[in-house]
Amino acid sequence: MSGPARLPSREGQLERTALAWNRTVLVLAVNGALLVRSAPACGTWAEVAGLCVLSVTLAAWAVTNRAYRRQWAGPTEALLTRGMFTVVAVVVFVGVGILDLLAVLTHR
Repeated sequence: MSGPARLPSREGQLERTALAWNRTVLVLAVNGALLVRSAPACGTWAEVAGLCVLSVTLAAWAVTNRAYRRQWAGPTEALLTRGMFTVVAVVVFVGVGILDLLAVLTHR
């Protein structure tokens, strides 16, 4: 029989959340790069959309890393816990998905 389950530490949870956001931002960057790369086959809109996705990716990376550092430094309210950040993130991810689907459908 095993002993009582160990509760995860606050620092460990912050680290896992930061790593998850870094993976998400990396996937967004790859999607933006693929949209730029598909521009010759899909049209100029794919290049513009890809560059927009890459710029949003850079901003998301900066915001999530700043929030992680802020939480790590002390008990201040982080951006990751605010509802508006989550809503914007979901809208961005859905938008990137629509752009990817459009690139697949318009590929010649």
